[in-house]
This record gives sequence, C-alpha cells and structure tokens, in this order.
Amino acid sequence: MNYLPNKLLKLRKHYGYSQSKVASVCGVDTLKYMNYENGNDIPNYPVIKKLASLYHVPVEEIFRNDDKITLHEATGSTTDDLNIAYFTKKSVFRDIKNFVMRNKLVTGIIFALLVVILVLIIVLNKSNKPLEIVRENISRLSSSSTNVVYIDDSGAVIGTGDNSNGQISLLPSSGAIKVCEGEGFTIILQEDGTVSSIGLLSKYAEEVEDWSSITDIACGDNHILALDTSGRVFSTGENSNKQCELAGTRNVKKIFAFDDGSIVVNQDGGLIFSGSFIGSSSLKNYDDILDIDGSDNVLTILNTDKTIDVYTKNTDNYLSAEGWNSIVDVACGNDFVAALDEYGKVHIDIENEKYKEEVSSWNNIICIAASDDYLVGYDGRKIYGVGKNKYKQFETEEIKTQILPQVSNVKISKDEDYLYVSFDGVKNATGYSVSIDLGTGLNKTIDEIETVKFDVTNMQEGTSYKISIVALGDDDYLDSTPYETNYLFKTETDDSKKDDDKDDKEDDEDEEIITIGEIQKLPKAQFDSYLAYLGIPEKNISASEIEDDPLCDGSNDYVVEIAGISKDEKVTRSEISKRKVKYKYCKIVESDPDEQDLED
Repeated sequence: MNYLPNKLLKLRKHYGYSQSKVASVCGVDTLKYMNYENGNDIPNYPVIKKLASLYHVPVEEIFRNDDKITLHEATGSTTDDLNIAYFTKKSVFRDIKNFVMRNKLVTGIIFALLVVILVLIIVLNKSNKPLEIVRENISRLSSSSTNVVYIDDSGAVIGTGDNSNGQISLLPSSGAIKVCEGEGFTIILQEDGTVSSIGLLSKYAEEVEDWSSITDIACGDNHILALDTSGRVFSTGENSNKQCELAGTRNVKKIFAFDDGSIVVNQDGGLIFSGSFIGSSSLKNYDDILDIDGSDNVLTILNTDKTIDVYTKNTDNYLSAEGWNSIVDVACGNDFVAALDEYGKVHIDIENEKYKEEVSSWNNIICIAASDDYLVGYDGRKIYGVGKNKYKQFETEEIKTQILPQVSNVKISKDEDYLYVSFDGVKNATGYSVSIDLGTGLNKTIDEIETVKFDVTNMQEGTSYKISIVALGDDDYLDSTPYETNYLFKTETDDSKKDDDKDDKEDDEDEEIITIGEIQKLPKAQFDSYLAYLGIPEKNISASEIEDDPLCDGSNDYVVEIAGISKDEKVTRSEISKRKVKYKYCKIVESDPDEQDLED
C-alpha cells in the first residue's frame, strides 16, 4: 500500500494549510499537488525536501512506507500562515540568547563546525548538483518517426520535421502542459484539462475534443490514451492490436503508450496492459513503475528506485544500461536504449561510437524522446539529436556534416517503350531512389548503380516531367538532397525521314505516317489532348454527353462512341488535319449531398 498520500493529507490538515498554499511552497501547480494527495502522482526528491522543511519532519519519515508521521504542535486556525508555536521568531531568538549566554565556548565551536560543514557541502556539490527535473519537464517533449514536438517555457508548442498531414501547423502558442506525437498527428494537453489534436482523422479528433478534466495523455503510433482526475482511462484511434482496450479502466494513476501497446498503473501499483509489444509477458512481475518506453525490438522500464530494466529478443543486449542509476526518464529505438539522469546527463547504449560520443557532450537536458532510428534531448532552449534526420526533426553540427552529396552526370534517353535514366554513383550511398512525376508519381529504388527505365505509355506529347534522384544513406550518413531535372517528352519522327535540308524535312513531316492508338474508354480530357496532338482542328471536333452506355457508371467521363477515326488506322499528317471527328462521352452524375451523408 502507498502511505504517502495519507501522510501528506494528514500533515496539511494538521497545520491548516490549503492545497494551493502547499503547492506554492513546493513550486508546483495546485492540480499537480492534488495528484500527490490522491495518489495519481509521486513527488520527486526536491519536492519531498520542501515538504519536509515545511512540516519540520525528516525526509526519511515522509518516504518511509508506513502510516507514522510526526505532527508538531501548531497555532492558529485553518489559515495559510506558516506559524508553529515553538518556531516563532520570538521563541527562537529567546532560546538562542539563553543558550549563548550559558555556553559561549560551546557555541563558538559549534558555529565553526557548521561553517566547515557548509563549505564542504558547497565544494562537494558544486559540479554534481541535481537539476530540477520533474515529470512536468519530461512531458514537454515527444517524437514520432517523422516529427519532434516540444513545449517551450511560455507553454507554446513547437514542431519540427514533416508536415505533410498538417501535424505541426496551427500549434497552440500558450497553455500547453503536455504533448505527445503519433504517426502524422499531434496531441496537446492544456492547463484547463482539455485536449486538442492536430492532423488526426476527424472521427478520432471529435472524440478527443470531447474529453475534459484530463490530467495526462499518451500516444502510440496510431492511438491515444488519456487519464482524467477521477482516475478513468479514455482511448481512441486504431485498435487492430487491441491497443485501445483499456478505455474505461478506473482507479488508474499512470498511463503509457507506444507503437501498438498501452499500459496503465492502478492505485495499488499493479500494471494492466493491452496490445502487442516485446517484453509484455514480463510486466506481471512489476508492482509499480515510473516510466516505460518501447520499440519493435526493445522494452525499457524505469523502476521506482530509478534503475532500469531492458527486455529484448537477445537477452545479452544492453547489459550496461541496467547498471545506470538516478534515472528520471527513458527512451529507446530499434537498436539503442537511452536514459536521462537527475543531473541532466544522457546515457545511451548503442554500437555506434560516434553517437555515444555526441550524446556524452549533452548537458543540462530536462527530457528525452526517441523514434526507431533517432534520439533527441531538450534543455529548455534547443533540441539536440543523433541518428537519422531525414525530415530535419533536429539540428546538430555532427549530423550536418554527414549528408551525402548529390548524384552527378545524369543522362536521360528514350525509345518507343521506355524512358531511361542513368547517373554516376555516390560514395557511401546504400542505394538510390529515382522518381518521375506522372501525376500520381512513380518511384523506383535500386541498391546499386544501374540504368532505371520507366514505361512511357502514360506520358503525353509536349509535357514536361520532373525527374528526382536521391542517394540513400545509412546510420552514419543522411540521404542526399534530391537531384531534380525537368524532361520535355516529345515523340520523334523516324530517323530515315530526317534530312539536313530544311525544305525536304518539312515535306517529309507532312507525309509522316501516323498509326492511331487506343482511343476507346479514354477520359475526355486525355482524348481531347490526343486529337490536338494528331493535328485535328477544334472546329472539326464535336462532342456530346451520353448516359445509357454500358461503360457509363456516372463517375467517369470515358469516351465511348467515336466517328471519323478508328484504332490502328494509318494516316498522314496532312490527311488527319482535314478529318472531322464526332464523339460521345459518359456524363458524370453529381451525387446527392444528403445521400452521401447517409452513406458516411
């Protein structure tokens, strides 16, 4: 049983202090202190020291796991005046005066000893003083595979990295007390206990915005947990691995979420979990935890004694991490474990020596976070990071120097069937991504240098296409910035018909033989472009809508009936320019908005 909440309540009631007054003395907000008394949160050591000083009891007596606590005689009624009978100015000065008069020599010796002890304490703790790292700080930073989001000292939320889903747009400029990041969305807990979402699917966002009196939030890749003041759990999002099954659980004091898993800690310290994650079978051995983080390959648990346990597929991994002490925050990726100690130093267990060296240089860090392939730390002013920085989630000098150069000597050619792209390789690249913008985009990834070919079937005559090539890096190198070039697609005439004489060339082009391609079931816009390419004047073309053709379903404007030209017909340029073409195309039927709403 946890006796601390009852001790705090008994002490406060005995001295007649309000919760807001004690919270002010402790340097936390009232809601935070309320959570100490109701058992939803555990005060850290600096807060315990302030409470011990306020109530004039030893720190050990507050920490001790029993219901005994010393209650000194108090004066006054229920007020916020910090007055204790034997600790009034008058009584203190009187006692000191009498003692000095009786024992001048003893007083001098004691005073000298106190000065020596004070000097020793200052010297010994000058370079090793713990920071004020509390749970509020740890809640200020979160990361996903593409983004880092954090809260600055003013309560403003700041996001870096990818914004393709709008997940770091319109973030609140004040009032945020916790933030968590999923795949393509950001969740923010406000001071008033409400929760807002950015980039989340509307069906989940509406549910999140209905939550109230929330004291904590947690995010997995595609789901969210929340805890209210009564100890009830809320959850929404993707539930394919049953990661949202803990919704409705009561008497909970802590919540955690990662990837496809969820964990809650009840008032008695017991752990309840759902979802799929490595190491879950080991959780039954725990009575309470301070923090937990997981990835596809690692599960890291922060114990109440500020040590950590690590669970992986290979039990020989990360043995050094389990020897760390004084830990206040943990994070892990697919191939590393990291922890923040109470002195603001970050420890990392990873094979990459460069990353170890860089992390060891971080100082005064107040919180850390990780994704599968990178780690970040925040000192209240700047985001530090190591690992893959593909979406520019963080900035460090070390990482900036490791960006691969662009590819060079790019050559593009074509024949009747394919467009060919070749280029010179880049040292230290693990592969290459080559893409061409064909409306929806077409991308090919290759491991080694080779000529990449794209089908030209859907490429339009006289259209410019953007080709992009990126050299891909590994753990030591970031991907290169894209090499981009525009290619104007044109159909060339047969080489046998070309002549150096300009007049002869024009005559040859007039007599060029054209074979009519596929024309049935083309979209109307594409068919019109094809007629223009053939050289048929607009005045010779007439079109009309039709609804009763078998190919017409009301959603596409396919061309279904054509008069004037036919597939596989061979004609000259001069002949086709005189053709008159009539065609019919499917009418697109606009859906009834009311019917659409019912379907949704």
